Amino acid sequence: MRVTGIIAEYNPFHLGHSYHLKKAKEISNADTVIAMMSGNFLQRGEPALIDKWTRTEMALKAGVDLVLELPFVFASRSASWFAQGSVKSLSKTGIITHLAFGAETANLPALKIIAQKLNREDDIFSETLDYFLKSGYSYPKARTLTLEQHFNGTEVSLDIGELNNPNNVLAVAYLRALDQLNSAIEPVLIKRIGSYHAQEPEKEVASATAIRKLILNHNEDWGKYVPASTKDILLKELSRGRGPITLKSFEQSILAVLRRMKIEELSRIVEVTEGIENRLWELAQKTGDITSLLERIKTKRYTYTRMQRLLIHSLLNFTDDISVDEPQYLRVLGFSSQGKKLLKLMNRHSSLPIITKFSQGYKDATETGRKILDLETRATDLYNLAFPNQKERQGRMDFYKSPVIIE
Repeated sequence: MRVTGIIAEYNPFHLGHSYHLKKAKEISNADTVIAMMSGNFLQRGEPALIDKWTRTEMALKAGVDLVLELPFVFASRSASWFAQGSVKSLSKTGIITHLAFGAETANLPALKIIAQKLNREDDIFSETLDYFLKSGYSYPKARTLTLEQHFNGTEVSLDIGELNNPNNVLAVAYLRALDQLNSAIEPVLIKRIGSYHAQEPEKEVASATAIRKLILNHNEDWGKYVPASTKDILLKELSRGRGPITLKSFEQSILAVLRRMKIEELSRIVEVTEGIENRLWELAQKTGDITSLLERIKTKRYTYTRMQRLLIHSLLNFTDDISVDEPQYLRVLGFSSQGKKLLKLMNRHSSLPIITKFSQGYKDATETGRKILDLETRATDLYNLAFPNQKERQGRMDFYKSPVIIE
């Protein structure tokens, strides 16, 4: 059986995702699709517009067969961590044959060469990268400048200049992860339609960013850019006061946490490095809104996205002692009738425990696994506090909520 894996956030599931899903099945000739999906907090350090179980339902009704949750310890990290956690998790299912992902380029061979070069840095490459880092560039920019120098005039030079595009960055990160694992999983590259993070809709398609903007501005045109099933689900959830959620929803909570913490406590938060905790603590005392805080703390070296992740990590008290390199379990968020068959296959071939009932999974987990699950519970508990409807703000929902089942 051919089983294609997709790594996604589906925030929300839109027509571009439908296109990606269709092409993934078509190119890989796959029978089924498993999505490894972020939970309530995402890679750019933002909360999802709508909760993870709702986004799971969107994915299943659009044709995904099984949705697994990418743990927060990987989901809200840099592209490298995000990709490593996702690819390793999918690989550990024991049944994935293909990995489908999007990029702005269709040149898979060039991206493979770049990925392999990054995995096998020589002394000259490392020295050049270190030079750009010491010059004050962020790591993504320093890496791009280094690659431009190394590949200038070669067959991949045209792709280097676009490497800072988020989709291309993730594509290379996925390929690096597959290469490091020496995996037999076959990569499937799908060229994106439309522009990633475009602020406005483009003809028939709109980015997730543009759709979220329309929703937040109460512009009903957003419904034109998502499948009918997504529209129905979103309308139902929004009418119940279970969204929309944005980073602004956590403004006072984040500032309260930052003002409560001591500088040495901040220094233990994941992604806090090079003394940034001092600047963050000082600005948190002087700033009354999160937008101003981010504008004042970001620099050429510390990007806006990285600072957003740092704020979310602080909110959830995501410290270095919780950070792990290896996935500890596979948690099921939902499945279709076809996905139920995939679960049976996974039970025979997976090298990780499969969690369908959270309470049992927590009980059986290793000490490290429990730390990750505790963080996941905390993420959901705090996320739910942002629901506009106070009656929907219950805690411990990870323990009470069953996987979404679509027959």
